[in-house]
Amino acid sequence: MKEKSTLKHVVIVKSLVVNDSGEILFVKRKWEERPELHGKWEFPGGKLEYLEQPEQTAKREAKEETGYNVEVKALLPKLLSFSKVFEGINCSLTLICYLCKLIGGEKSMKDHGVSDVRWFKPDEVPKESDCLSGTSEYINVYRSLMQNKP
Repeated sequence: MKEKSTLKHVVIVKSLVVNDSGEILFVKRKWEERPELHGKWEFPGGKLEYLEQPEQTAKREAKEETGYNVEVKALLPKLLSFSKVFEGINCSLTLICYLCKLIGGEKSMKDHGVSDVRWFKPDEVPKESDCLSGTSEYINVYRSLMQNKP
């Protein structure tokens, strides 16, 4: 019998979704068994599935976690890496984030891992201490891109 590996690499795809009013979509994580993650804000997102294109993951996760349909506009120019221990497995996480535009759908609270779905004005997003790793970094990349937009 093959022994379970104690090392794992996971690619997480995030969707920084913007609506026509310029507001940014956040989800609040519901993960009571992981207190360090529970109740934290972040962008919709999840694991890149086997043979799935990252753009597909961005759209799928946004729909599953929020009920909204999105169009992928651009890959944000920043990759982030973290290491976590999860259920005794050392995990290396690589985060990528797409800038997405809201194109339809309705707010849904059906995802078991989400306790809230909310739009925030860019200057009123949750503070870094209330967010999961990477969220504030991607907000800063987005703000920088918007400041340099012609």
